[in-house]
This record gives sequence, structure tokens and C-alpha cells, in this order.
Amino acid sequence: MSYRIRDLAGMEDMQECERIQKEVWGFCNLDVVPAGLVSVMGNYGAISAGAFVGDRMAGFVSGFPAFDRGGPFHHSHMLAVRREYRGAGLGIALKWAQADRVRERGIRRINWTFDPLQAPNANLNINRLGCLAWVYRINVYGHSQSPLHGGIPTDRLEPEWLLDTERVRRARRNEGRLPPGIPELPRVNRVRARNDGLPESTEPVVPGAAAPPPEVLLFIPPRIREILKANVGLAVDWRLKTRAAFTALFERGYQVTAFHRDGERTAYRLTRPRVRRGGAAAG
Repeated sequence: MSYRIRDLAGMEDMQECERIQKEVWGFCNLDVVPAGLVSVMGNYGAISAGAFVGDRMAGFVSGFPAFDRGGPFHHSHMLAVRREYRGAGLGIALKWAQADRVRERGIRRINWTFDPLQAPNANLNINRLGCLAWVYRINVYGHSQSPLHGGIPTDRLEPEWLLDTERVRRARRNEGRLPPGIPELPRVNRVRARNDGLPESTEPVVPGAAAPPPEVLLFIPPRIREILKANVGLAVDWRLKTRAAFTALFERGYQVTAFHRDGERTAYRLTRPRVRRGGAAAG
């Protein structure tokens, strides 16, 4: 597919972002980030870029400058690609375009949030972009009936994209792909099939503080959306069990370093020791 990426400018571009939010995420007007706000933020350091197929905006990415104890960084708030253009690499192209624009402003760190139960997003963020993650945020958007959120708590992982690390440079060169299969590592939880065929998690068992293993696996369902449609209670159970596991593992110094997929099995790899926020990441 032939496409071009350019900075967004003008109210027509911003209104198209509104329409894409509604199409992709099923947002009502109250949930949509309005065109006027995206436009105004652009005057004060926000970065918004769109991927265009012909004259049609196929997707966009938008974020704004931020600051914490680690110093200045860029927070990527939205990335969306229209359904008919998915699978053509537009999402990852928009992220690299965002990285280039952030680097031009002297910033070397980007973060954002994503649902840790969404396996495709985990693969994109951790494997293909080279992010790490050691922050888990509980119910970020509160209770929402948006189809995107499915009526369950809106917990999110916060990946760190450390642009000057060799890990990210390898990801941009499309190097260092993980071998197929699930590695033989200690497992925080296991997945079993229920009578209705849906996968459920066992209770997580997090390593204790004494002699914890250097790496562990935390399993998630390969297709959480199917579970949301079939059994919301089971989806909530997945949320609460993985919430407990992630928060305990991060407290013990683990960080997410890889995401593994093998047929119906999908798992995060978490590794110790954790790198310092904003510091050099190990390969």
C-alpha cells in the first residue's frame, strides 16, 4: 500500500482525527479528544502526524510534552489506524515518524499506555518497537462502556521507549526477532481451558523476595476480545489476576522485556534487574 506521513495542520485534519477515534474505538462524543484541543496543543509542543492513502487519512498518532522526576519526555496519547488499512504497517510507521519528530526536539524518551491483555498491542510495543515496561496503572480511564474498554477496569501498562538504546535501534532495523515458541522459564500463572472452551488463569504465584529467578513468564489470553463478548466476568477475572501479578512483580524489580506467542499461548517475559528510568537499557 502506498502512503505518506505528514504533520497534521488545520481544523480539517483535526476533525478527521475525531472521526477516526469514533470509527476505531467506538467513542461517544464525550470520550473523543476534540479537534480544537488537538489543534491548540500543537501550538505548545504537541506532535500530531497522519498517514494518508491518497487524500484520505488512514490513521494518526498524537502526543504531548511531559515531565517527571526523570526529566522531560513525550507522552504519546493516541495511535489509531482505520480498519481497512490495517496490516499494511501504518501503525508502526506512524510510531517511527513520531520518534523522529521527538528526537528533533532533543527528547530521547517516549511513553504511552496500553491494555496489557491485548496480545497484538503487547507484541507491537515490546517486540517490534523495543519498549520496556515496569509501570502498571490501575483503572486509568475509570468505568467506561466504550467497546474499546469492554466494561472492565481500564488497567494499563506504561511502556518506556528509550530512543537512544541499542534495543530500540535493533527494533528499527527489524533485528533481534524472538524465536518461535514459549521458553522454558518459571511461570507465574498457567492457562487452562474451561468447559465452555474459554481460557482461564490459575491464581498467580509471584516469586518471593529471597532468591527470585532472573526471568519469569506471565500468561495472558491470546484473544481477550472473544472473552469480553462471551463472558465479561471471566474477562474481569483475567484483569484482576494479571493486575495482582504485574504489580507484585514490578515491586520486586522485574520489568517486561519480551512478549512470546506460540499458537494459543501468549506470555510476557519479565526480567530482573530493572533498568533505571531513562537510563541505558540492556539488550
